[in-house]
Amino acid sequence: MGPFIAYWLRWPSMEALMGTDWGWSLCEILHFAGLALLVGIVGMFDLRLLGMVKAVPVAPFRRFLPWAVVGFVLCVVSGLSFVTGLGANLEGVHPYSVLISNLWLQLKLLFIALAGLNLLAFYLTGMSSAVDNLGPGDEAPFAAKVIAATSLSLWIGVIWVGRLIPWGL
Repeated sequence: MGPFIAYWLRWPSMEALMGTDWGWSLCEILHFAGLALLVGIVGMFDLRLLGMVKAVPVAPFRRFLPWAVVGFVLCVVSGLSFVTGLGANLEGVHPYSVLISNLWLQLKLLFIALAGLNLLAFYLTGMSSAVDNLGPGDEAPFAAKVIAATSLSLWIGVIWVGRLIPWGL
């Protein structure tokens, strides 16, 4: 599996794109726009479940969640571009060696995976249905608050360790 991943991560077209004057900058813009959509919207939803802005029902927040998915897709595409395009900007650095040796990148990927499992728990435990009809002033169930606090913590962790990835290169 390792050789396959190593080969796949050395995409010549990505190295060409990331080697241009504008490629890396464009990916940075897309990554930050994706983070703003993802963490901004999910963060507001989580804060509502935790009891902030209780005067607002949950439904308006829920309408923005598809945009959070758009933000996640932007982050995945631009993040893959960063990893696969490393060779264009750092001489002699193979993306696979970074993937298996950079603790900060590994932690970021772990936090993202845990956030995905947390989201799965939100839907599988029925908390999604339980919070759907929360009106103004209604309190979210305790389990929904735990899931929301975990979500906020994980996404803050993703941003935090993401900023440390260059120090591990």
